[in-house]
Amino acid sequence: MASIDLPARTGGLHDLVTARARSAPEAVAVTLGPASVGYGDLLDRAERLARRLCEAGVRPGDFVGVAVDRSLDAVTGLLGVLLSGAAYVPIAAELPGERIRAIADDADIGVVTGSGARVAEAIPARWIPADGTGPGDGELPGSAPDRPAYAIFTSGSTGRPKGVVVPHRAVVASTLTRFGVYPYDDVTYLMLAPLSIDAAVAGLFFTLAAGGRVVIPTAEEVLDPLLLAELVRDHAVSHLDGLPSQYAALLRFHPELLTGLRCVITGGESLHHAVVREHMTALPDTLLFNEYGPTEGTVWATVHRCTEADAGPLVPIGPPISGVRATVRAADLSLAEPGDLGEIYLGGAGLAWSYLGRPALTAERFVADPDPRLPGERMYRTGDLGHMTPDGELVFQGRTDNLVKVRGFRVELGELEAHLLQHPDLLDAAVVPHTTATGLRLVAVVEFAPGRSAGGRALSAFLADRLPAYMLPTRWRQVAELPRTGNGKVDRRLLRESATTVGAELPA
Repeated sequence: MASIDLPARTGGLHDLVTARARSAPEAVAVTLGPASVGYGDLLDRAERLARRLCEAGVRPGDFVGVAVDRSLDAVTGLLGVLLSGAAYVPIAAELPGERIRAIADDADIGVVTGSGARVAEAIPARWIPADGTGPGDGELPGSAPDRPAYAIFTSGSTGRPKGVVVPHRAVVASTLTRFGVYPYDDVTYLMLAPLSIDAAVAGLFFTLAAGGRVVIPTAEEVLDPLLLAELVRDHAVSHLDGLPSQYAALLRFHPELLTGLRCVITGGESLHHAVVREHMTALPDTLLFNEYGPTEGTVWATVHRCTEADAGPLVPIGPPISGVRATVRAADLSLAEPGDLGEIYLGGAGLAWSYLGRPALTAERFVADPDPRLPGERMYRTGDLGHMTPDGELVFQGRTDNLVKVRGFRVELGELEAHLLQHPDLLDAAVVPHTTATGLRLVAVVEFAPGRSAGGRALSAFLADRLPAYMLPTRWRQVAELPRTGNGKVDRRLLRESATTVGAELPA
């Protein structure tokens, strides 16, 4: 593997990109559709944007909204905000106005840039386009390891999204650690994750730091396995990163177009052994990795390299990466014995700072590490259940609460239910996950108020005005009364087990 020069000292995440851009300005940095941009041009666009942001009053440590879709302006927006010394808050351009306003309020966003003015129109914010215009000269403030790099908003149980604040120190450590695990010479990286979630941080900044090329599929391509497979072939993609269900579709229908891949990385959902077996048969010379990590752990915390020796029923998520502590603990925080089920806790270099403006929630989820050898260190309670194998590999076994991942997006079922119960025709509702051949899907089980009724399409439309598309249930069931346990709580276990048969299917 070829060696690579990385900055000896890095003040911020953007330094990984600027170092590469200045050493090879003509190399292609990003390809999207028929268009490509070189490192020098990308850096010039981002620096011009950064100067415009500074002229607009943005100061180091501020949060700046970046409207993101699959576009060059979105990438320019993320990098430009970092160069200005501020922290970016990615906001999917298609989000409902209500959710945009909630994010903007929590992050105190006064300036928005990126891929479209619609986000700025939903809130009282100044819009600065990331179109490559702006001053060509002028010093930029840069950043520091202990300033925030970004805040990514995830689903919250109260009906309001919560922002996870990640400092430069954590995301730089997370990015550089990838060079010790994945091949990094001559990288062409197909990034399936949308720029609004932290999975995109891994592909974007690892590739740009390596001097490679990021291939971003269009909105049409990302939904079509054949088009994605053709991208792999036509662009000589070396690295593919996506959900297990996305990769499974590519592997099942178009394996002959994937033979040029050197490295496949999956995460965001459980990886099934059937996919591992298909991979080993079709692409025996291609590395396959299973990653795990919540946003609060800065993209990834553990990784498992899959081999033919893997045996069922669950594919491990691996040992912790360098600089990270991953443990399985009982309710009293004592370490669980190998093989014993417990909650997964994370500590070390990758920990996020906090939940933005949520000190009580931060104190609840980020707790003191009881190890006397680590005074003052924190751990993050992931809410994930798992066990440790005798050889130190973690195995994920589900959730302790109502947080699930749908197509790589975190969905707090309580938030979805809180919005659903605002519908005037509903008396009660519960949303449960249902595993299908194409991944996890959501089933809404609803109880109507006396004399009221509505179709599944109407209820979906009601939610679509308030929530992003990935949070919408795909199936609707109607019951006379939600089943309950002996203590009066909704019997979610029963609903999960009978998600597609309980009650009656709601007409569209």
